[in-house]
Amino acid sequence: MRQNLYTEQKQILQLSPQMYQSIKILQLNSMELNSWLEKEVQENPVLEVNFNQSSSPEGEENKEKKDTGIEANGRDDNTILEYFSSRKGLIKDKSVPAFAREQEVNRLKEGFCKISLSEHLLLNFRVIARDELESKIGEYLIGNINYNGYLAISCQEAAQDLNIGEKKVRQVLAMIQNCSIPGIGARNLKECLLLQLKHLQLSEKSILRDLILFHLDKLSKKDFNDIGRELKLSCSEIQHLLDILKKYFDPKPGRIFFQDYEINYLIPDIIVKKINNQYEIFENENFSPDVRINLLYERMLLDYKRAEKLKNQELLSQEKWAETKATVEYLKGKISSARWVIRCLEQRRNTIINITRFIIDYQNNFLEKGVTYLKPLSLEEASQYLGLNKSTVSRAIKSKKVQLPRGIYNLKYFFSKGLLQENRASISNEKIKNVIRNYIEREDSYKPYSDQKLTDLLQEGEGIKVARRTVTKYRKLMNIPSAKLRRRFK
Repeated sequence: MRQNLYTEQKQILQLSPQMYQSIKILQLNSMELNSWLEKEVQENPVLEVNFNQSSSPEGEENKEKKDTGIEANGRDDNTILEYFSSRKGLIKDKSVPAFAREQEVNRLKEGFCKISLSEHLLLNFRVIARDELESKIGEYLIGNINYNGYLAISCQEAAQDLNIGEKKVRQVLAMIQNCSIPGIGARNLKECLLLQLKHLQLSEKSILRDLILFHLDKLSKKDFNDIGRELKLSCSEIQHLLDILKKYFDPKPGRIFFQDYEINYLIPDIIVKKINNQYEIFENENFSPDVRINLLYERMLLDYKRAEKLKNQELLSQEKWAETKATVEYLKGKISSARWVIRCLEQRRNTIINITRFIIDYQNNFLEKGVTYLKPLSLEEASQYLGLNKSTVSRAIKSKKVQLPRGIYNLKYFFSKGLLQENRASISNEKIKNVIRNYIEREDSYKPYSDQKLTDLLQEGEGIKVARRTVTKYRKLMNIPSAKLRRRFK
């Protein structure tokens, strides 16, 4: 094969580090942005971030006075001190209060004051442990119990890790299982239910034990006929036993304890309120920190500029001026970086607000009448109307939440595809899901609707023509079980 050298022209998109940073900031939600800013402040001492903004009128007035003072002292179009301090594009109305920060803090405290599962088990087990060896084994096993209350390792593995007999491990595990809520410390679902059964006084205890031991898998699939033949029970009797299991048993007993990594508060980036029959947009100020350049470093830069004049008068030595010049260059770089961060934050804020305004205008019927009036909306339509790139809109709505009078929604929720009907009109996927959900909620639980029946109801009752496989797909997306699993027996 012959090898040759030749030149070729190509057009490739190369993004600068600043553009990568801009894209990253745009797609962060409020909580992620605050975490990123905390790290950025550590790397750039010039940045000053206030995470506790005051929403009072006095605070706003003081802030305006402070901004005015900065501009008066160091305003110069050609200097590095110029940066973005305005908040254009935001709608502010002091007559409408922001979120009450004290209420948010109180809710957080209520969650964090609870005891965790491991703490609860250790407190109880230390009371019944008879010696140091049992305490050591117990602490090891409790450390391997997950947040659902199940032991995540086998007794054999624990015995090998601790270099002791497996029999002793089993004895300590039994102590843990009996020192707390029944079911905690089980190694599987079957053992968890059996541990709970031991502590319940039920007339059906014997048959429930057989059902749990030998027919749990069939019960989950509602194969009542197979279970009935083996246990000589009718479908209604099996349904009664299943109802008892649902009422008195907990398949995940550890969930009642506090788990810090499970807390997931819905924090909106934008708040929409209806005022005088108009929807107004507000930034969630409690989670939108005030970012500015530190005044101390601005003054330092001004001092160094004065020092340059002193150099011309030969009042500074060469060594002193070299040190001063290095400091000036360092400050210029950090202030330039801070300016870019502030610019990106302003651009992110304005982009999200503009998209929210467009959604409010486009989905006005949804805001007034409910989800059945949600219209299909594509990223292409939004980007063309707003004059933005499709990828910019996609990044801006990623993981962002908006608080509406109807509740908190993901911005992405309003960008749903539509199914084209015979009259060439499109119906939102979310509307179809909502109609399916309403039909299933109103169905006779003893004769639930099949997917084909739901398809017929959509066409006959709502005038929506969809395929059966589409109904099945939407039902699964909503985590709704099939008609067989929804059916009850009299």
